[in-house]
Amino acid sequence: MGFVIIGLILFASGMISLFQLIRIEKAVADMNVNNIRSIEASGRIFEAAKTQTWKILDIMHENSQGEDARIVFNDTLYEECFEFILQNASVQEERYMFDTLYAKYQLFRRQTILLDSLFLSGDMKERNECFNTFYRPVYESFTKAANKMGIFSQNTISKSSVELKNNFYRLVIPLIVAVTVGLLLVMLFNYFINFYFINPILKIIRGIKGYSENKQTYNVKVDTRDEINELNKEIKLLISHTKQKESAGVFNFNK
Repeated sequence: MGFVIIGLILFASGMISLFQLIRIEKAVADMNVNNIRSIEASGRIFEAAKTQTWKILDIMHENSQGEDARIVFNDTLYEECFEFILQNASVQEERYMFDTLYAKYQLFRRQTILLDSLFLSGDMKERNECFNTFYRPVYESFTKAANKMGIFSQNTISKSSVELKNNFYRLVIPLIVAVTVGLLLVMLFNYFINFYFINPILKIIRGIKGYSENKQTYNVKVDTRDEINELNKEIKLLISHTKQKESAGVFNFNK
């Protein structure tokens, strides 16, 4: 029963540590997948805003008029990216950053619409002034926030990897301790079983053989206070009675 209990303890410790490690690894993996999606969405936002701004600069450089001066604003792309980021936000700080990014997006969108209306009117001075005074600061602030969101997600992945490594050591150490304690218990069980059971029984067997084969005096000492000690006493008593009856001629033991 002792060995069975030790085996169960070791098995339970191993299974608990393995289960916790798998659970943490899955949670970190899911978090990393979410952060990767956020990084990709932030990158798409950054690239879309940059592409739009380069298009505006081309229009201003070529002094395009009318429909050729229209600014194409891809609301669908931005909203899809924002939805990805919001759904995959894993920590509260990331949600705060999302709120800031979305607020700057609204300003960026309004300035784009305003600039588009000025481009349609064809007033070169007004659209240049609007671009430099209003659009460019909003664009820079918006793209900076998108880039910051991507960097934050990258740092979160790094932190998750470090956390997984630390949790691995925290889970493995208890398992090592449990195995070490189990081995010590096995050694103690082995010592006590040999001391209290195996060695006394071997002494009794040798004593009985010595008496039955060579008529040696049965003088086995058992230091335990259990059933084996009682057995040794009964054997001594049986041999003593046998000697008495043999001396009285009741029977010949050798026969």
